[in-house]
Parts: sequence; C-alpha cells; structure tokens
Amino acid sequence: MRSVEPKKSSSLVKLYLLPPIAKMLIALFIFLFIATIGTLYLKYDAAQQLKQSKEKKAALESELTVRAKEYGELVYFSKDVVHAKQEYEDMIKSFPPGTKIEELLSGITKLGTADGLKFIYFKPGVTENHIYYASIAVDISVIGSFHQLGRFLSGIANLPNSVVAINQFSISHYEQAGVPKNLLLLTFTATLYHTLPTSLEIKT
Repeated sequence: MRSVEPKKSSSLVKLYLLPPIAKMLIALFIFLFIATIGTLYLKYDAAQQLKQSKEKKAALESELTVRAKEYGELVYFSKDVVHAKQEYEDMIKSFPPGTKIEELLSGITKLGTADGLKFIYFKPGVTENHIYYASIAVDISVIGSFHQLGRFLSGIANLPNSVVAINQFSISHYEQAGVPKNLLLLTFTATLYHTLPTSLEIKT
C-alpha cells in the first residue's frame, strides 16, 4: 500500500499553534514597527513644513523690507506715488493689528484643546519691534497622537487673518508611566507678526 503523506500546515495554522508568549512577542514587534514608521513619517513631514515655514518667513520679511524701501524711494523718483503707496498699504494690511494678537494666542490654545492635545507649556515672549512691523515668539510644547499633532500644526498655519511662522521644531516619543505608548511630544516656536501704529508712516 502507498503511504499517505500528511498535508503541510499553513503559515496561519503554525502561527495559531505558537505558544502565547511567542504570539505576544510577534504582536509587540509589529506594533513597534508600525509606531517607528509612523514617527519617521511625521518627522519627515514636520521637517518639510519647517523648511517651508522658514522659507516663507525669510521671503516675507525680505519682501516687506524691500517694498517699504522701494516705496520710500518712489516718493522722490516715481510719478505714480499714489499707486506705489497703495501697493504697500495693501501688503501691510495682510498683517493683523497688534490688538488681535491676544485673540490669535487664544485661537492656538483652542485648536489644541479642542482636539484633545495636552499642553506642557505655552509661553508667549516679548514683542519685538522691527522697522515696519512687530513679531512675538511663542514657545509651545504639547502631547498628542500622530494625527492630532498634524491637525494642530495645520490649524496654526491656517489661522484666519494671521501671519504665522513655525520654527525650532522637534518631536519625540513621550515616555511616562501610565500613559499610552503611541503619544508624541511636539515642541516648537510659533512667531506671530502684526502691524505697528506707524506701519503706514514710511519716513523718507
């Protein structure tokens, strides 16, 4: 008689028959792999946003200074002073007034708390006056999940009636007993720009 060879067990059956400790180790490895990939992706995305924000900040400050200087020169040399002045005024009006800064600061905290983020600190700095505008740097540190932090950064960048730059950006795993393993710590500086009472008074 011909002997009948037993059918080879499938991979799923072999996995099912593994001891519980082996299954737990495999599950832990899969979780750590997914968490690592997610963190690396967020860091890459954050780095891209930071690069774009720095470029936006540099371009904004450079354009504002150049336009203001051009306007001062046009007072002497251009026949179309009214048009040049209007262009400068339109640009400076894209900056919120200083009286709106408190509202914007409140808007940032509301964005975070509404999405369940936990603020470690929120520290507005001293207002720094430039020639034609002012800025205030806000140091922020929050704890949340991958998606919560992404929505928070996007919300800040799209605050209505605001000009905001994000820099000094860092992100890391938040490790503390009794908290979920998937939480991340996000630390950055948000710089808010606003006009001065004399922003439209260019001296020539």
